[in-house]
Amino acid sequence: MAQMGQQSGQTTKTGTAGQDMSLSDRDLLQLALNETKHTAVAVNTYALEASGDALRRDYLTILGDLHSQEKQIFDLMQQKGYYDVKNASPQEISQARSKFSNQAQ
Repeated sequence: MAQMGQQSGQTTKTGTAGQDMSLSDRDLLQLALNETKHTAVAVNTYALEASGDALRRDYLTILGDLHSQEKQIFDLMQQKGYYDVKNASPQEISQARSKFSNQAQ
C-alpha cells in the first residue's frame, strides 16, 4: 500500500515485514536524475559504436531526448530548492581558467 504524506511530501511504502520504507520527493527526483544520466552514458556509447549511420542518428535522437529529460528534472529540483546552484565569483572563474589552461599545455 502506498500513501502520500500530506505534510512531508513523502511517499511511504510498507514492506513485506511491516516496516516503513519512505522516499521523499527529493529522493525520487534524485533517483530519476541519476538514472537518466546513466542511461545517457549508455546511449552515448551505443551511438559511438553503432555500425550504421541510420542507427547512429537514432541513438543521437534518443540521446537528445535524454538530455532534455535531464534538464527538466534538474529544473524541477532547482525550483523546489533541492538543487542549489551558486554562481562562481570572477576570482573562482579565473582560478579555473588558469588551472585548465595549465593542464592543456
